[in-house]
Amino acid sequence: MRQIFLIFLLFIIIFQSSCYTTPYYETPDNNPMSRLEQKYSVYLDATWRKKDAHALLKVFEAISPNLNLQFSRWRITDDGLENDIKIESKDKLKFVTISKDVFPVEESQEVLSPGKHLYYAVVQYVTENGTNRAIIELILQKRYGIYVPSYASSTDASSTDASSIKGVLNTTAKRYSNFENNDLMLVISVFEAFPQALHKIPRLKHIIRRIDKDEDEDEKGISYARTSRGHIEFAESIFRHGNSNRARHVIAHEKAHFLWTYVFNREIRTDWTKLGGWYTDSTSESGWSTTKERSAFISTYAFEEDPNEDMAESIASYLLYPHRLRSCCPEKYEFIHEIMLTYVERWGTSNFM
Repeated sequence: MRQIFLIFLLFIIIFQSSCYTTPYYETPDNNPMSRLEQKYSVYLDATWRKKDAHALLKVFEAISPNLNLQFSRWRITDDGLENDIKIESKDKLKFVTISKDVFPVEESQEVLSPGKHLYYAVVQYVTENGTNRAIIELILQKRYGIYVPSYASSTDASSTDASSIKGVLNTTAKRYSNFENNDLMLVISVFEAFPQALHKIPRLKHIIRRIDKDEDEDEKGISYARTSRGHIEFAESIFRHGNSNRARHVIAHEKAHFLWTYVFNREIRTDWTKLGGWYTDSTSESGWSTTKERSAFISTYAFEEDPNEDMAESIASYLLYPHRLRSCCPEKYEFIHEIMLTYVERWGTSNFM
């Protein structure tokens, strides 16, 4: 009897031991490196950690699950790179070097879109450094809900298709022109800076580019958020003066108007109006005046207009150069920061880590 008991005990020990020592085999389905190879022909070298590979896979999947890409080999470098990525071709193969700086560190202060630098680097790759128009427009449609009307398809007087400028404006297209690829890449980089929950905005469906070179000085260079018509009308000249920072500010500013009109509720708008000291004033050209000094506003334009423009200017500054807004208008910085965090907490960030 004792012998039987000892045999039984030995069996239990062996069985328990095998439970702890059985090796774990990672399948292609849960290995990000294998999935990158299978789905996107992306091969990673020894510089990649599994966490970084997972982040890269998430970016590719966010762009499109059905990209037909050329074979490429990727490595991470400590060196700084233009646009954080370098793409070289040799014998029908692509060799991609990506900066380690695109991967946010654990203690990163970026809370809205910590994966935006990695995302934009991959966008550079899949769009072939911003030359593949079809992929650029696909990204705008799928990730931001934005369609780019074509000037060419508008030359037909009968065209009312949604892909044409005439279809969007219900008017002649002669004052409008096609965006260049670089313009749209700039739009993508700015839209990605918004929290993921605010990538797609109700009623914002199109962006168009107005030829303004022959306009009066009062009109030239001015862009418009046509909130009731569902599109943003960018002045062509903002993309032509070689000042990408100015263009980025305008892009963020005009999108912010759609937040004011369709996203932010009455309570938020009322609280913002009080914070800016705004009150209705029939003697003012804008219909508004403020009890605050110019120093309480991020720009003269914000100071001279109304709560809506004040908010748009402040959001653009918050997204693109937050230190300026925090320095001049700390209460406004905190107000916007809390709003943005609300959307981060509700929907999650676009963090791919």
